[in-house]
Amino acid sequence: MFINVGCVETANQIQVYSVNTLSNSIESKKADTHSISDESLNLLLLNTSEDLSSIQNILNKEDKFYPIINLDVLNLDIDAVQMMEATDFEAVYSKVSARWILNNNIKAIEQLYPTISYLKDLWVKDRNTFFEELWFLLKTNMATTELSMIFHDLKEPTKKQEEKGEKPVLCYSKVIGTKVPNIVPGDQADTVLVKEYTNDFTDQFHITEYSKDKGQIVACAKINLSPVLIMANLPNLNQLQQSVLIALFTGLQAE
Repeated sequence: MFINVGCVETANQIQVYSVNTLSNSIESKKADTHSISDESLNLLLLNTSEDLSSIQNILNKEDKFYPIINLDVLNLDIDAVQMMEATDFEAVYSKVSARWILNNNIKAIEQLYPTISYLKDLWVKDRNTFFEELWFLLKTNMATTELSMIFHDLKEPTKKQEEKGEKPVLCYSKVIGTKVPNIVPGDQADTVLVKEYTNDFTDQFHITEYSKDKGQIVACAKINLSPVLIMANLPNLNQLQQSVLIALFTGLQAE
């Protein structure tokens, strides 16, 4: 799994560390702090010895996507971060993301009923927005570093096809992304993949495969009669996360 950790060293400069947890390797680059929103970060560390008030608006917009924490809370400084190895970054990320995930799941529980009502309304009125919102809920619930969902969609006929009386046809689309969701047409490989899991699509959210070492899961669910195949890279998976997702998908199934 790859983890992208940003460290704001000054109000103008951020160091981005791309950590490969399987090979225990690190690549790093410098970037302007005003480009933070363009980076696919999973964690942002702040140098509290610097005045960062000039970028506070940027930080406020980013904290819904990943955890942001001051270095002194972790008993670290810039010099210590620059000396960190891949396993150190992984340990810091696991520690910080665990608290972030817990907070997100508590909020999800508190807002479960209005969230389900909102999503059910979108399911009828705007299918694409429904899956974009669902994607973001899963991302923040599981702190995924990469997330994709394959789902049933309708392919609208062209104007010429419509004139011939052709109607929309059932197809697959997928919503993918690391930070924000992007909906793209599915391909033949996606169709084959969904068919492989045909027997796993039940009325409940169901994890069919999980590799803790690789940080990867495959999960299946249904919304009404529509299968949803979920694939993600994530740091960890606990019972609370699973329970929230089961409750969410069960609520989406209920009449």
